[in-house]
Amino acid sequence: MTGQIVTQQGKTIVLNRTFKPTPDYTAPSVFAVGTGTTTPAAADTDLQTAITIAGQPTKAIDSGYPVLTEATLQGEIRCLVLTTECNSNTITEFGLKNTDSTKKLFSRAVFTGIAKTATVQLIITELDQITI
Repeated sequence: MTGQIVTQQGKTIVLNRTFKPTPDYTAPSVFAVGTGTTTPAAADTDLQTAITIAGQPTKAIDSGYPVLTEATLQGEIRCLVLTTECNSNTITEFGLKNTDSTKKLFSRAVFTGIAKTATVQLIITELDQITI
């Protein structure tokens, strides 16, 4: 992976969900993939070049996730792009989003391209950690 960032929108989601008795924003629980290569920036609000996943702009993260580890202040999510999805693309970016009517980009990452074909199933794991 060549770059990953929790965006300003992601930080806003965390703040809102932590301190508001009734949060305005939903938790990040869907993901998107794309072919963009620009370095992630805090101001990013979407992927550079998103592609559809089975005809949809986003897909739900795997069931059973997120996994939270309080001792290390980490949250882990896992996402699956099936062999029938996103074929004929070289996937180079990933974004975690919430499910608001206007989705907010929690995080964005770019990485070395993965040529997606019907013989390739892609598992993406994101591990976020709060540090002091």
